[in-house]
Amino acid sequence: MFQRARRRLTLLYAGLFGGVLLLFSIAFYLLLALVLQPEFDIAPEISSPQAADAAYAAVLQRIGLALLALDVVAVGVVAGLAWWLAARTMRPIREAHERQRRFVADASHEMRSPLAALRSAAEIGLGDPSDAPLARRSLAAVVSASERLAALTADLLVLARGDQATDTRVPEPFDLSVLVAETVEEVRAGRPDGPTIGLELAPDLVALGERSEIGRVVSNLVDNAVRHGGAPISLRTAGTEREVSVTVRDAGPGIAAADREQIFAPFYRVRGDTTSAPGSGLGLAIASSLARRNGGRLSVESEPGAGATFMLSMPRFR
Repeated sequence: MFQRARRRLTLLYAGLFGGVLLLFSIAFYLLLALVLQPEFDIAPEISSPQAADAAYAAVLQRIGLALLALDVVAVGVVAGLAWWLAARTMRPIREAHERQRRFVADASHEMRSPLAALRSAAEIGLGDPSDAPLARRSLAAVVSASERLAALTADLLVLARGDQATDTRVPEPFDLSVLVAETVEEVRAGRPDGPTIGLELAPDLVALGERSEIGRVVSNLVDNAVRHGGAPISLRTAGTEREVSVTVRDAGPGIAAADREQIFAPFYRVRGDTTSAPGSGLGLAIASSLARRNGGRLSVESEPGAGATFMLSMPRFR
């Protein structure tokens, strides 16, 4: 598909240039023929109109052949450049198509597990309807798989809407330190046996954006540190004249350079499936998308064996 599109673009570029060059050559040839039209006193050594016409025809023939050769060479050069330009033009489209293909494949793979659990639990529950405990366990499994599927669907919807150009939201100023403190309290309440989370909050860090979405970003970063990092986990807010930021640092195994380049891609996992913590692999992708949506950016610094530090930076509200 992309090779056909590349060939078509190349032919289009070369055809347009060739047509323009042909028109220019014809106009130049006709103008030159008019200017070089011989007269009887064209030169002392030419004494008759027949000799002048013969010299005139020979000159025009040579000029025509020269123009034709130059046109062929120019079209060949332009065709080569057009082939190269077509490849550069198609590269972003090819990459976007490949990302979309991987996204659909990964989403289908993630949805397959809860769907299989739903079917299996339903089949077990239908096997012996008179067994009430078995039916309850089957219904509980159905509810659990349904919740997992609903959460995955909601994450996919958030990710799909994150980079939409049309946005009807009305950003409001909010204190980033207050938001971080509230988010960490929610995480602690949901994970009473989780690792210790330290806080170092600076005052008066007012940012402009959708408060709930930035809260989701911070929550996803903390959840990622809890799942994949290691204690202690610390959060720190800071600010400059132009930006406010929050950093989430853990003492986990760290992230290799090759993984850091893909860490914010949907469904990407740093380690293999056998050692990965449970999750859909969308948390960091959603966080990065929501950060961009609110005018911020998400970055990571890490080395293998030295933990990871994720930083969310946003413009400061003045």
